[in-house]
Amino acid sequence: MAAVRYIGMFRTAAVAYLLFGAAAVWRYGLSFYDPAHRLEGIGFGILGMVIGGFLFKRARLAIVLSAVCAAVVALAAVIAVPALHGPPILAFAAIAIVATLYAALALRSLSSSS
Repeated sequence: MAAVRYIGMFRTAAVAYLLFGAAAVWRYGLSFYDPAHRLEGIGFGILGMVIGGFLFKRARLAIVLSAVCAAVVALAAVIAVPALHGPPILAFAAIAIVATLYAALALRSLSSSS
C-alpha cells in the first residue's frame, strides 16, 4: 500500500483539496461570480473534491494527481515572483518551497512502496 509513512501529510493535503474544491463549487455554482467560466470552475472544484476524497484512501492516482498539481502551483509561484514587490515575495517563495516539498515526498512515497 502506498504512503504508509506519510499519513499526516496526505490527510492534510486531502483536507486542503476538499476545502478548495468545495469553495470553488460554492463560488462558481451557487453564486453569480464569473458566469462565463462557471462550467470550468464547477468542474475543477468537483475534481479537487474527488482528489481529496481519494487522498484519504491514499490511492495511487490521487497521489500522482496531487503531486502534479502541487508542482504546477510551485511553478506558478516561482513565475509570479518577479512581478511582486516587498513581503509577498517571501510568501510566494514559501508556497513554492512547500508545494515542491510535497510533490517530491508524494512521488517518493509511491516509488518506495512499489
